[in-house]
Amino acid sequence: MWTSDTMTLSESIITFLIGFSIVFAALIALALFIIISSKVINALVKEEEVVAPKPVANVSNNNANTASAKAVAEKDNQEAENLAVIISAISEELREPVENFTIVSVTEI
Repeated sequence: MWTSDTMTLSESIITFLIGFSIVFAALIALALFIIISSKVINALVKEEEVVAPKPVANVSNNNANTASAKAVAEKDNQEAENLAVIISAISEELREPVENFTIVSVTEI
């Protein structure tokens, strides 16, 4: 193919296209291998489904103070949401499920 010390423009473009196509063919083959192997592994290993805990909400049964009861329920719901966010952040940082650790106290800094 090369009989001289330099390549012509057409030879360099052809060489570029051959190398480019080889790299992308290898990347496509690697992507297909990863997809197929992950599906095979997922079929072989079945994880147990984790049941999500129900949100905690304290609602007062006092009918005389409906507005007060709504405010208390809203505050408790907000605290439960804040606690859930803190727990999920800790779980993500530790890279462990919630069942593997216990939160003793939460203090505001």
